Amino acid sequence: MKKKAFMFMLFLVISLSLGAIDWNISGAGARAAGMGGAFIGVADDATAITWNPAGLTQLYRPEVSLVARFIAENYKYESTSFDGSVDNQSHFIVNFASAAYPIMDGRIVAAIAFQKQLDWYSGWESDEDETADGGANTIIPGIAIRILPILSAGFSTNIWIGNSVKDTYDGDYVERTISFSGFNMAFGLMADFDNLQNPVPLKIGMMMRTPFELGVEVDADYENYSDLHYKNTVDMPMMIGFGASYRIGDNLTISSDYEIRAYGKSKINYEFSPDNPANLSESGENLNQIRVGAEYLIVSDFAVIPFRFGYKTIPTLQANGEGPSDNWEYTDQVIGNGFSFGTGLIFEKIAIDATGELTTTKEEWDNWPDYNENESGTKTKFRATLSCVFYF
Repeated sequence: MKKKAFMFMLFLVISLSLGAIDWNISGAGARAAGMGGAFIGVADDATAITWNPAGLTQLYRPEVSLVARFIAENYKYESTSFDGSVDNQSHFIVNFASAAYPIMDGRIVAAIAFQKQLDWYSGWESDEDETADGGANTIIPGIAIRILPILSAGFSTNIWIGNSVKDTYDGDYVERTISFSGFNMAFGLMADFDNLQNPVPLKIGMMMRTPFELGVEVDADYENYSDLHYKNTVDMPMMIGFGASYRIGDNLTISSDYEIRAYGKSKINYEFSPDNPANLSESGENLNQIRVGAEYLIVSDFAVIPFRFGYKTIPTLQANGEGPSDNWEYTDQVIGNGFSFGTGLIFEKIAIDATGELTTTKEEWDNWPDYNENESGTKTKFRATLSCVFYF
């Protein structure tokens, strides 16, 4: 009985860790981030392999890219009974790297990339006895073909790898290593009406990621339960997005995306408790996201200087809730907002882009738990992204 209780608590800890992660899987790059992530209908650089692989046919010379990111988070807890508390954490990651090579005058483009998909970092100042690092990454080979002057198709595969190490000291030292595995595919289409005989500066894109099971293999070492090993899985759903971009004059581009990530029915499946999967989405809702952005280019003799602005909704797997505790229920989905601003320098052989993003989500609990209190947790995240692209 004691071991079963321990395993139940272990499953609960894993579930809470999964729920705290940002599952809004999308593409990479400072340029796209500066446009609010509205890039499915733009996708005209090497990061296209993550946004819409069909866009790779817009590359006419080989290029390599590297993307780094600094992430700082602030969590503010508030309650009607006391003043609340504030917690912080921050870290640095290499988010993306790629190489793309066009052949046949760009009618076919092959590319390969690395991307950090799920960031498992945890290092809150208030809990120095518990830290976690790492996450789930993908290796992404892809290819795009221009079928018609206005139509391109792209395909990529996502090979999921990576691990996260979590250390905890709460009287007893605990080390837990989580390894990730999985495989899925992505398909993209891009229609560029600027290539018509009578050009229209409009592009329309579509991107679909296939569903799969993400393996979450755990090796845990506890004082009384050493050498625990088990493999859970997470149902990763189909994700489909649509985007469009329109160029006004020679210097201004506006874009918008709508993406559906069908997490509403996704489960966390436990090896030791196969009959009791947990819901990944507390509200049972999908992560449906709206993104809009703009890019304006200032052309000088020194370099091209872009200015980018963006907005996106931030859907989460969390839900607001209300009590009392013996009849606690989740209510509506927690959805936040994100704003971004970016700029850079574009030369003939290199492009450097930088973006700052600020996102905020707020989770509210009413009558929690049994004390007629209203509580809330507000998470504010700042992400600074730096991209370098080298052209050959």
